Amino acid sequence: MSFKLRFPAALLALAAIAPLHASAADPASPIYIGASYGFRASTGLDCIAGQSDCDKSSKRNGKAYVGYSFDALPFQGGVALPSIELVGYMGGEVKSGFDTGAGRRAGRGKFTGLGIQGVLGYQFDAFTLSGRAGAAYTQGKVDYLGGGSDKKDKIGLTYGIGAAYALNKNWALHLDWDRVPVKYSSKQTTKVDMFSLGASYRF
Repeated sequence: MSFKLRFPAALLALAAIAPLHASAADPASPIYIGASYGFRASTGLDCIAGQSDCDKSSKRNGKAYVGYSFDALPFQGGVALPSIELVGYMGGEVKSGFDTGAGRRAGRGKFTGLGIQGVLGYQFDAFTLSGRAGAAYTQGKVDYLGGGSDKKDKIGLTYGIGAAYALNKNWALHLDWDRVPVKYSSKQTTKVDMFSLGASYRF
């Protein structure tokens, strides 16, 4: 079974064996960790004319994070949960066209990144809706099909939204969207929209 199938299967197994009631308003600890599998990431890139095997959306993306939650605040029948997170990103391969100083060239791009973000969640019962914003340092790399490569760094703003379901006071499942800035070459900058499914553990 491939990683692409094993990860969702592992999450379903976790949901089956964990208690289905949570009390996330009274967490065991303010510190938590999590990881998500990015099942799709739209890059905003365009294929060049005649390019074969072109896919503007990368697969096998992911993120991992460690966070710290501040005191919960009662709000409109639920609680507001402010947190801060240190997050790492990994962008899978995208096959597309990339702008260069010599025109657009076909290639295969990837990226990695590290960021810090503030998160504000609104929790009601076992469900939490959240928004987040911060900054990240990313490094994009592209290997051109005709030979040669580029590698560029970028610092930019990140933001996203998410939904979570707490299985118990320690474990939760997450569905997230993140927008991450990436620069593949001196002429090619874009924003990657990553959609991911994952889990977190609060100590």
